[in-house]
Amino acid sequence: MKKFLLLALAVLFVSSVFAGGQKEVKKEEPAAAKEVKVLRVAAPPWIFKKFDLEEFSIKWAKNNPNVKLELIRADKWSAPTYITEWEQGTTPFDVFVGGSGSMLAPVIKGNWTEPMDGIFTGKLVKENFVGGFLAAGKYKKPDGSGANYPVLPFMGEVAIIGVNTDIMKKAGLWQNGKPVPIPSWNEEEFFNWFRKLGKAADLGAHVQIWDREFMQYNYAGPIMAMTGTFTEKNGKGFDITSDAARKWLSYLQKMYKEGLGAWTTSDEEGYQKWKTGASGSFYAAQGHIMELVGVTKDESDIAYIGWPGAEENGSIIWTHSVWIPKVSKMKEVAMQYIREVVFSKEMQQWSFNNYGKLPVMKEYYGEGITWFQDQMPTILAVADASRPIPLYADLQKYLDILVKYLPEAAFGRMDVDKALDSIQKEVQALNFTDLRAGE
Repeated sequence: MKKFLLLALAVLFVSSVFAGGQKEVKKEEPAAAKEVKVLRVAAPPWIFKKFDLEEFSIKWAKNNPNVKLELIRADKWSAPTYITEWEQGTTPFDVFVGGSGSMLAPVIKGNWTEPMDGIFTGKLVKENFVGGFLAAGKYKKPDGSGANYPVLPFMGEVAIIGVNTDIMKKAGLWQNGKPVPIPSWNEEEFFNWFRKLGKAADLGAHVQIWDREFMQYNYAGPIMAMTGTFTEKNGKGFDITSDAARKWLSYLQKMYKEGLGAWTTSDEEGYQKWKTGASGSFYAAQGHIMELVGVTKDESDIAYIGWPGAEENGSIIWTHSVWIPKVSKMKEVAMQYIREVVFSKEMQQWSFNNYGKLPVMKEYYGEGITWFQDQMPTILAVADASRPIPLYADLQKYLDILVKYLPEAAFGRMDVDKALDSIQKEVQALNFTDLRAGE
């Protein structure tokens, strides 16, 4: 009995010592109880379609279980419509995928977006971006203290010449599997090239759209290729005083009068003339030029060239950007999503391979591109050297003036000198402050 009592006391002593030395261990919370961050991503319906945004987002969400992803098909595409909510410190989304420069200008000027400069690390360093597209995201800071990237272009288009390969071959303008480029800006060489093309094309050698939107690209792009710039030296609008400006507008008028140019006044009419397959060349966004393939089903029916000098001096680009509202409380997660989804090689190349929207990273123009592979070096060279139309404070008023005169001169209804002189007189009172920052 005595031995039993001693043994019981020993066991009780050891147990009490062990229990006293232990720290209280809390039970781990179930995974479902952990904090989950909610990231709301909005985009117009066309972005969901032409970038397969939902599919790539779902894949990302599976790899980030601590983030609950909400995708929003935005019915309001105009960024300024959200300012009222931002003024109250709230926002219906944390990331918006979409918006051209003119759409975003008011919210950039109002300092409503989060600067994106922190994204330029790793594979996304600035030198890896297509130069023309990156330039479209660089803006002056509202306080005048320098420049930053309040939005970042994630896709682009470049104004370039598409040629119908069948017509080029009939015209004798095809050698060694490539289109023969326009030789130079010399008048005789320039027009002889288009005259050869015109003889083989039922609807004319060249198509251009001269509505209020496209006239600025039609006018500025070739001058850029010719001289390396398309703006006046004093920064007040497009070049309308140089010999190059008069030369180009005179060429346009002469092309139309000779029947080499099939000018239209609506984008739909221009696309239709091109998609008949009976026009030799078309100056437009590369994505719209690719629409001919939707008719012929053969990508070899299209090739690309630039105006003389375009591969060195560039053309005109336009973009759509991704951005974060400054009032969002999910900026860090938003930036991660943008890096890993919006700027992923897979999503950017998917959009080009399906809809012809150009990637913004130079590396993405190589392996992984499934169509127009042989055309990518030309497209990249032109886009890399290009720049966007400036976002002048009075851009809309400026376009109202230009549309009164540039199409009139291009169609031969007004003398070139009179058109350019009239523009010069009427723009004197406009504000040509550019929201974008230069080099």
